[in-house]
Amino acid sequence: MTAFWRQVGLNYINYSSICAKAVRQALKDVHKAAVVNRDDCFIKTSKWEGGKIVKTVQPQTRAE
Repeated sequence: MTAFWRQVGLNYINYSSICAKAVRQALKDVHKAAVVNRDDCFIKTSKWEGGKIVKTVQPQTRAE
């Protein structure tokens, strides 16, 4: 038996992100302020050539 999130083509990271977002949206207003920035996700990537980092791309912040 396969997990339902795999059957619809999601990996566990995507599934857990969707669940976390749903929980944050369901919170009462007094608790939402504490978790408002947890929805942002940043990934730093690096390009490697010959065993050394050639270029690093820094995460961009979301314009608000």
